Amino acid sequence: MLVTPVDAFNNMNNINTHTLQRNHLSTGNILSRSVVHRLQYNNVQPPSTRRQVVHLHLSMSSTEISDESNSNKSKSKRSTIFTAATLGLLALTSTSTIANAAKKVATTAAVSETTLILPTIPRLALVCILPTLLGYYKSEYGVSYGYGTAMAASSALILSSIANSVGLPLLPGIKEALMSLKSFQTAGVVSSLTTTLNNLQALLPTSLPAFHAFALFFYGTRLNLFLFYREVFLARFRAMRERIEERAKKQGGRLKRTPFLLSCAFLYFCMMTPLLITSKLCHGMSMSGPALLSLSGGAVPILEHALRSTLVIALLGFLLGAFGDLNKTIGKAIQGEDALITGGIFRFFRHPNYTGEVIGWVSSLTSGFLAVTLKTVKLSAEGGTTGGCLSLWKSMAPYLLLSVMGATGISFVLATATTGLEFRQKEKYGETTEYQNWIKKSWVGFKMAPKQDSSSGGADDGDESGDSKDEA
Repeated sequence: MLVTPVDAFNNMNNINTHTLQRNHLSTGNILSRSVVHRLQYNNVQPPSTRRQVVHLHLSMSSTEISDESNSNKSKSKRSTIFTAATLGLLALTSTSTIANAAKKVATTAAVSETTLILPTIPRLALVCILPTLLGYYKSEYGVSYGYGTAMAASSALILSSIANSVGLPLLPGIKEALMSLKSFQTAGVVSSLTTTLNNLQALLPTSLPAFHAFALFFYGTRLNLFLFYREVFLARFRAMRERIEERAKKQGGRLKRTPFLLSCAFLYFCMMTPLLITSKLCHGMSMSGPALLSLSGGAVPILEHALRSTLVIALLGFLLGAFGDLNKTIGKAIQGEDALITGGIFRFFRHPNYTGEVIGWVSSLTSGFLAVTLKTVKLSAEGGTTGGCLSLWKSMAPYLLLSVMGATGISFVLATATTGLEFRQKEKYGETTEYQNWIKKSWVGFKMAPKQDSSSGGADDGDESGDSKDEA
């Protein structure tokens, strides 16, 4: 076991004083001096109280040596020289051992910087629960801002961990930007944001889990910005929020919302679980691969290509939803609140934000299964046993189950919202030629079986649904 200079110093102070007296404290004198010299050599300054103990040992040793030198001076000198030589060799050996150990620790620390340390499950669960509690203030906030913030915050934690593991930290730049904002230093804000963006730009092509985390972070952040915009600038959505709140109040006090809010938080946690899988199993895998897929390499390159493609599709799905919201917002601002938007992205998708979300979340789920399959194939190729492969699937089974629950739950919500909106649009615009031509050329997306009561809680513009993220 390695003994550091400070440990040696502490151990020496614990030696029984009477034992030192019985064993000719000339040895204790030299040992004390040797330890002090080693502490100075290693830039370790002993505390003042322990320095007093050293002086006490020195003074006691000097007295003993003086007494013994009157009776047996030559014997004391020989003992002193022998002890000094022995302790000198011990000091040199210890110093070399300490230097080698320090070098080893430094090397281990450098390696550990590249080790991915993901946020704990309780911490991720907490960042999914806390924003959902906004639903106590306004019922609609639990499934709007709570949803977006939970996705953005949980993915940001994982993205930051990935960035720190490869030496491209993101949070320090953000912290510096906040400090600069506090002191009104615009140049500092620009510099910090530039550093963060440069690190992110360098990180995303080189880390598949980082790309996955960014896709979820983009979705949550974009959703919150859009919700904030329409609440501030569009009065009809503020009115919709208040109608939802009035219905919630009729169902009882705010505490009665607890089961619903907790179920929402659980759903959000399940939805980000595929990101945990790719982060655990694909750390070090980049998003860049060979331009042409070679079948001669076996199953590994095929799975890697499929995994990368799946995450690209997930991001494209979230982008589709973003373009749908932007397209409809601009269209209604130009043509009027009651206009039926059929141009732009709506020429191909009748409900692009719902359709894009389903594509994004199902692709995220698929990436989790592909990551486990890829890891299994790699283990087999490296000589892994069947038991080892089964152990991997067993350890990942809870994550996969939660991932399925998350993707299934949000797909059900979005498909139900699509069905309701489809029914109300048909009821409002169904007699027009524009609507009839539109539904012939556009894809409805993913929806449930139509119900006659889908119009419950409808809005004047035919856009309100039970899902607060419906199209503007």
